[in-house]
Amino acid sequence: MPQVQPINTITVGEAMTCDFGRVASDTAVETVISMMLENHWGEVVVEGDYRNGFQLVTKEHLMRCVDNGFPSYLPISEIGSKNTVTTTANESLVGARELMRQLRIGRLPVMDTTGNIVGMLTARDVCNGFSDKLEMLSEHMYAILHNISQAIHVIDCEGRVIFWNRSAEDLFGMKAEHIVGLKLEEFFPDDISLQVINTRESCKSVFYELKEGIYVIRNSMPVIMPDGAIVGVVSTTADVTHSKTLMEELNRVNSRVKQLEERIVNKEDFIKDPFYTINTDTRRILIQAKRVGSTDATVLIQGESGTGKELMANVIYQNSKRAKQPLIAVNCSAIPSTLFESEMFGYEAGSFTGGHKSGKPGKFELANGGTIFLDEIGELPLDMQAKLLRVIQERKFYRVGGTAPVEVNVRLIAATNKDLTRLVAEGRFREDLFYRLNVVTLEIPPLRQRQEDIAGLTDRFISEMECVYMRSIAGIDKQVLDLFRAYEWPGNVRQLHNLLESVIILMEDDFISLNSLAEAGVLETLSGNKDLINEGLLREDDLVDPNLDDLLVRREREVIIRVMEECKHNKARAAKKLGIPRSTLYYKLKTLGIYD
Repeated sequence: MPQVQPINTITVGEAMTCDFGRVASDTAVETVISMMLENHWGEVVVEGDYRNGFQLVTKEHLMRCVDNGFPSYLPISEIGSKNTVTTTANESLVGARELMRQLRIGRLPVMDTTGNIVGMLTARDVCNGFSDKLEMLSEHMYAILHNISQAIHVIDCEGRVIFWNRSAEDLFGMKAEHIVGLKLEEFFPDDISLQVINTRESCKSVFYELKEGIYVIRNSMPVIMPDGAIVGVVSTTADVTHSKTLMEELNRVNSRVKQLEERIVNKEDFIKDPFYTINTDTRRILIQAKRVGSTDATVLIQGESGTGKELMANVIYQNSKRAKQPLIAVNCSAIPSTLFESEMFGYEAGSFTGGHKSGKPGKFELANGGTIFLDEIGELPLDMQAKLLRVIQERKFYRVGGTAPVEVNVRLIAATNKDLTRLVAEGRFREDLFYRLNVVTLEIPPLRQRQEDIAGLTDRFISEMECVYMRSIAGIDKQVLDLFRAYEWPGNVRQLHNLLESVIILMEDDFISLNSLAEAGVLETLSGNKDLINEGLLREDDLVDPNLDDLLVRREREVIIRVMEECKHNKARAAKKLGIPRSTLYYKLKTLGIYD
């Protein structure tokens, strides 16, 4: 719903008309007459450099001059007023009206902040402006009162209902047509607004149960006119049943949040280094990233999808002297070729239809003084590569539709999961751009080559998701970690994160076991790897049997027997280690035929 201002705040810009003419100062009078008749202009602004301001010629003045014998071939500037009074678009309409009355003039040219004429205010515009705003104000206030979420009703000093909005209909179960014009006490004899009529004192924030299970907060106050007379009472009623329920739930959750906050405080790894690794090769890459971060050298990060290239770019950025300046990330594969220039370099106002009226800065301009991260740079088409190379070389560019160069000082970090050397050989990536990017290259190993990182990454992700999903995870089965280590992880760290997220969302208990993986539907994916046989997690006959249910039952029986033996047949300890309720363990012992 558009905003409606009070009458005394209406501006000239809201009432003015833009239907006027502009002519050069040397335009002949007869030409101006033709233009005004053809375009139905009531006045024209004579453009030129005058110390005394703009010239204004009205149709009436022009016709009067011609009737009095003024030569029509002379320039219009000969009859234009050189001391024209003007106003601004931000001036109040009330002020402009008073000025016109004082000077006894019928129109005012309207100027913007740069001194250009942008509109014309006539006496008719003033009248229409006030009339339109009064009508719109009335309509908007009526619509607001009817659509506001609170129940609102108004009574006069005799107790008769004079207004009853839609929310009041819903909350009190009474249609407006059945109560407006009648006395409120006939329907609600104990209503607080009736008390206000007698006491003339407001009732504020009254909380009570309106009807069973419906809780409200009510306010009722007298309607006082500027002269001090009381003409009625207005009451508002807010249904806070949902809020009351939420507050009760919030109290229950608060204790849980405090527990999770304690976990977060103890997880210093997240703060010290967002890129986790204990793998020797990856650790070396991480140290190099921190070292190169202190320079302005261009860095190319390579690695398979999901290895953490963006995290590595953040490590470089955080360890750079530009860490307090912007970091602008750009996914090159997501920018259509037709929008590449405007997205990367921006555009000037009016460059194309649908653009921002004031133009828009591009990614390079936004990153000025800081760092720009070009992800998936191997996906760029050749024509876009050439445009990118030019700005990297020259450190300046032109906005689309612009004529002045924009100089930038940015640090460039690029990333790709493609083999750029092979793309260069195939003619799909510019060799000169490759050498520009390949000043320092960091290649992140895939997760399958960083098996020692899996346990730590798993622990970090579990801690993160405990906070996000309000879960408390007691631990993770060693067999699950062994399964993780044996898996190839084609999606790398991102796949591990997403898999754990799915498991934690769907698991019933608080201990991640093989059962948890099965519940989330990921066990089949992980156990389909042939390397699991070599790791001793599956047997050859497991893979021969295509029935996953039978495989799970068989493996579940073996796991329970092994855990029971490890716990010396203590069922309470075994249930805790398995991550299942004790009653569930009793049921499985019986149904799987393990013990009586």
